[in-house]
Amino acid sequence: MAVSLKLPLVLVDDADLVRVSEENPGYQFEREEDGTLTVSPTFANSGAQCAEATYQLAVYAKRVGGRVFDSSTGFRIGRAVKCPDAGWVSAERIERLSASERSGFWPGSPDVAIEVKSASDVFAQVVAKLHFYMKHGSRYAVAIDPATRKIVELGEAPSGLSLDFDAIMDA
Repeated sequence: MAVSLKLPLVLVDDADLVRVSEENPGYQFEREEDGTLTVSPTFANSGAQCAEATYQLAVYAKRVGGRVFDSSTGFRIGRAVKCPDAGWVSAERIERLSASERSGFWPGSPDVAIEVKSASDVFAQVVAKLHFYMKHGSRYAVAIDPATRKIVELGEAPSGLSLDFDAIMDA
């Protein structure tokens, strides 16, 4: 289960979030809009499943362009910093950014966000992240629960993207 740390937002700016992450290797920190830090380590099976999802997005990006991001990438969405298990951003959005905007946390929600439920996650909370991504500009968001083989898709997949959910769940 993910652990939440309640800290005042003013104390947890981007630099603090980076520092906490560097001082605690092996854990993934996300900042919620209210300043809460969520800590969620990835178990071995989930890591392989996330790697498969990232791989599938990478194959897609090789065909159509854009960039793929793994679960260690922070997306600054409002005051929150979220780390989808796999994400893709279109070439058009990338081209609109300055070099400095590309070097920090990604500004905004990814076009495609994939979340794979780990044994430590609650699926309803994973699905809630999809709604957050969609509310903030994602075009397509997917939650996958390998244990129950349940899939929740929001929005519409970009043209040409076809995810092999069985391969992700079975990785």
